[in-house]
Amino acid sequence: FLRNTANNKDIEKSKVESIKAIALIRAYRIRGHLIANLDPLGLMERKYLHELHPADHGFKKENYDKKIFLHSYLDKGYASINELIPFLKRIYCSSIGVEYMHIADPIEKVWFRERMEKKENQLSFTDNGKKFILNKLIQAEGFEKFLAIKFVGTKRFGIDGGESLIPALEQIIKRGGQLGVKEIKIGMPHRGRLNVLANLLQKSYKRIFNEFAGDYSSAKDSTGDVKYHLGASSNREFDGNLVHISLTDNPSHLEAVDPVVLGQTRAKQFFHKDIKRQKVVPVLIHGDAAFAGQGVVAECFAMSGLRGHNTGGTIHIIVNIQIGFTTNPRFARSSPYPSDIAKMVEAPILHVNADDPEAVVHCARIATEFRQQFNRDVVIDMICYRRFGHNEGDEPSFTQPMMYKKIRQHPTTLNVYGNKLIKENVITQEEFDKMKKEFKNLLDEQFKTAKDYKPKIAWFEGTWSAYKPEKGKDKRGVTGADVNKLLKISEKINSSSDELN
Repeated sequence: FLRNTANNKDIEKSKVESIKAIALIRAYRIRGHLIANLDPLGLMERKYLHELHPADHGFKKENYDKKIFLHSYLDKGYASINELIPFLKRIYCSSIGVEYMHIADPIEKVWFRERMEKKENQLSFTDNGKKFILNKLIQAEGFEKFLAIKFVGTKRFGIDGGESLIPALEQIIKRGGQLGVKEIKIGMPHRGRLNVLANLLQKSYKRIFNEFAGDYSSAKDSTGDVKYHLGASSNREFDGNLVHISLTDNPSHLEAVDPVVLGQTRAKQFFHKDIKRQKVVPVLIHGDAAFAGQGVVAECFAMSGLRGHNTGGTIHIIVNIQIGFTTNPRFARSSPYPSDIAKMVEAPILHVNADDPEAVVHCARIATEFRQQFNRDVVIDMICYRRFGHNEGDEPSFTQPMMYKKIRQHPTTLNVYGNKLIKENVITQEEFDKMKKEFKNLLDEQFKTAKDYKPKIAWFEGTWSAYKPEKGKDKRGVTGADVNKLLKISEKINSSSDELN
């Protein structure tokens, strides 16, 4: 009897410890992002939460090595607190902080949990993969620096500080192609647009330099719009999968392009007979202040699941520069993150430190897989900074002196990542310098012949080839209705019931 009583007590104690361990794990899944290393500048307030400490769940330090039964709750049969905490911090509190526990659908929630926690799904890149990311960062930073030197004082709304956007978009195209995507529709504001045009859509550097020189904008067939408002399209191929990418023209009204892109996507899906909405995917890139502050974002989310508007889910990327023109986030919104508006449709949110390009690319892969698996919206909150002013003619330290003191002392994302790969013996310093020099030489060659470049106007090619605009003429057609009949109908519908009687 005494032996049975002792065994029962041990079993009960073991059950209690299992329950407490599960509560600790759940706390990290829900709140781990609040202490994650997300801000490259270290400006975000990261207070340690007692709920994430084992003591808050009743565990004593002397018992941290004791194995606890977890069954399949964490893909581990047994684990001690000393094993659990480093694992949970690495998954939920490093350069990536995720929010997915607000999702009501248990299948989606389990998918996301396993996508984060299972060993085979965790962040890992081959040496070739790391070199590819590095090369895209060299292109992104090198292009912005070249424009800054050659066109001093010219507005370009550079992506300086958020260069990780470029390899992330590359990953969406690559993984999307593997999952059956045939076309990607992109909408974005002006910041980073030139870099996306050049290094993602592969618009000729020569042509962009020609536009900066002013020759193209004066052409008779030009739209007359500024270069960082224009769109483009191209075909990209990865692993034998051809994906058509198009960037929609967008004025300075930031999020005004969102419903346009969604409408274009819906139309493309119709023409592709894409009933499952797997072949054409919308990707919307946002600024942090605009995402939280402009109502059209909430309106697009509100209609995202409606039968008449659904596009099968949008991949949202917030280029979170932690400032809106000259306004700090705490004066611009009431929510902790700009991405909180996405919770209205239970979209999973991946917060990520942009100075960790591998983490950003990993998030892009997860987002693409989630969208294709569940046909639902997903958000990547890429937390970075704006190295220069709102445009390159502004002096940002007038309004944000503390932030810009830090930025001036902070190494670029390229140097942070390049030095990381050198320490890992993936590349040598000589190889790093050579890669940068070769890209600079390419830009120099393109710049030398840019003035002689004669751009081809392609407004009326492809689908629009049947349309022949008549220069200087106002094209009129036959309406098919008699003017007297229209006047009679007009009089009727503008008459009161007494007059009709």
